This record gives sequence, structure tokens and C-alpha cells, in this order.
Amino acid sequence: MRPPRARSRAALLSILPLLISHCGSPSASAPLASSSDSGSDAANALALDCGTRTHASGQTFRTLSVEGTSRTYYAYLPASLDATTPVPFVFVTHGALMDAADMVAVTQYEALADSEGIAVAFLDGQDTSSMTGTETLAPWNVSDNGAAVCGTGDLANNQTAGVDFAFMDAVEADVAIDQCLDTAHIFATGFSMGGYFTHHVGCDRTDVRAIAPHSGATIASLSACKTGHVPAIIFHGTSDPVIQEGCDDPNGAAQSGFPPSATLWAQKNGCATTYSTITDDGDGGGDGQCYLYDGCPADGQVELCTFTGMGHCWAGGSVDAGQFGCPTYAHATRVEWSFFKQYAW
Repeated sequence: MRPPRARSRAALLSILPLLISHCGSPSASAPLASSSDSGSDAANALALDCGTRTHASGQTFRTLSVEGTSRTYYAYLPASLDATTPVPFVFVTHGALMDAADMVAVTQYEALADSEGIAVAFLDGQDTSSMTGTETLAPWNVSDNGAAVCGTGDLANNQTAGVDFAFMDAVEADVAIDQCLDTAHIFATGFSMGGYFTHHVGCDRTDVRAIAPHSGATIASLSACKTGHVPAIIFHGTSDPVIQEGCDDPNGAAQSGFPPSATLWAQKNGCATTYSTITDDGDGGGDGQCYLYDGCPADGQVELCTFTGMGHCWAGGSVDAGQFGCPTYAHATRVEWSFFKQYAW
């Protein structure tokens, strides 16, 4: 695996008008293996027998051909899993000028996978590779209908539509060769530009049961989404200098033409406009508050968690992930998984 990269906060903040920030560093553990399967072969395997490929547990770095383009990702399968027993599956997506290895480090999802018995895939965006360190400002297509998105995400939207969803299909099918997946419990989370993409996934992918976008935003209306009710938990720092707080939080500064994403998801799912406030402080005393929307249907709970004084970083992210991990706050990874288990099962 490539060596960690050092970036200063000052260097990143100096280019805020042009990016959604970098966060984290590569995983400390090297990939154990690589695989290469075409998307069509993997899809056929998903439709037939699952859990038939051996020696695939732990962390593996993989390459797939998707619509004629090489795409890469990390898979993590706890060694304790029975390959033929279907388990929940989580897609994790990174921000601009980041890669999948950064998300392995910052989210610590591998540790949660071990304790909860789940499968996880950390995806590299378009023109991105964790192995070579290749990164881009526009790793994901976040609005294939051409609609603008709230905030600086418009600066980093990859206009190549459709291939990211095809990549998700290929990844899911590829992982299924190693481990049977519980297709009723497929989830998506992402940070920054990956947070934007996660909103897009929740809007248009009917196979994803619930979403957890972190420090991202969405389009001005979810009325044309292909999905029905989608449980959603949204995270944002109140001092985020990259993505405007008001893009997600109705208590933040309003963004012209863009209702907050929490409001949009509450409307889409049929929740009330009111909410109950829950304090959720981190181990280090970081102030957090979660707004649990009232009157949501059983299959469409919406929750917004904000963190007072937190910038553009993953709440609870490890210090080993660089200065854009925020370890004193409640850990977003654990909070979102608890939300999935409570409201999306």
C-alpha cells in the first residue's frame, strides 16, 4: 500500500473555493490480495451461487472492469463470517481529493465490521486509485438528471453519469462471490463529495435500504427520486468551512434555492416538520445534537446530527487519519450503524 501523505490544514484551506477537502490517510494494514473480475461475470455470480470464492476474508484490494474502465475498491470481510450466511453490506465513498484508503482509516468501519459481523466496500471514485495515489476533484456523479446541488458540490460533480451506479452493481456482485449478502440490508455512507453521492444513492437506488451522508448535500428537490421511503441520518459540523451548514441543517444559514437536506428527506419520507432533540456528546466532550424528526413512517425515519464547532471532518474520526478526523465528537460510524439497526431493519 502506498505511504501516508502529509497535508497541512493551511494548505487545504487555501484551496477551499476549489475543493471538498481531503481527509485521512491510507489504512495501516496492507491489502491481502487483489482480484479482477468483469462486472458481467460478477453479476452472474450474484444471480447464482454466493460465498463460493475462498481465502477472501480480511481486507482485499480489488480491480473491476466496469463499462470498459478499470475501477478499484477495498473489500473488508471479517474472518468470523460464514461465507454462505447472508450478512448486511455497507458502501463507503470518499470525498474530493481523497480515495478509498482514506475512508478505511477515517471511518474505522473495519473494526465495526468485526464487532457487528457485516461486509464493507470502500469505493474509489472515477479517475481515482488507492493503490497508485491517483485522486481527483470530481470523483463522483452526484446528479445524473443535471440538477444543481447545494453548496460547493457543484464544483466537484463528475458529469459522467451512470458509471458510478454500474460500479456499485459490480462491487456488490463481486463481494457476493466471497460472501453471501443480505440484500434487504444494503446501506450507503460517504463523506464530503461522497456525502453528496450518498444523497444521490438514496434518491435513485431502490436496492439501498438506508443512507448516512456526512458533510455533503443534495439537489433542491427530491420529488423526482426513484425510491420510496428511505431512512436517512445526516451529519454536519456547524463550523464546516467547505460545505455550507445550511445545505443540511434547517438551523443553519439558508442557502438560496436549496432547502436543507434534512427538510427534504423529512418531506420525501412523510415526516412532520418538527423534531425531538437528542444530545450526543463524544468521549472527549465534543458537543453534538441530533434532531430526530417526528411522525416519520416506520420505514422512513430521518435524523440530523450536528456537531458544535466541528469543521469539515468525520465526526469521531481517528487521529491516525490526519487532522481532518475529529476524534472528540460522537463517532459517526457507530451512530449511523445504530440508526440503521433501529430504523432500517
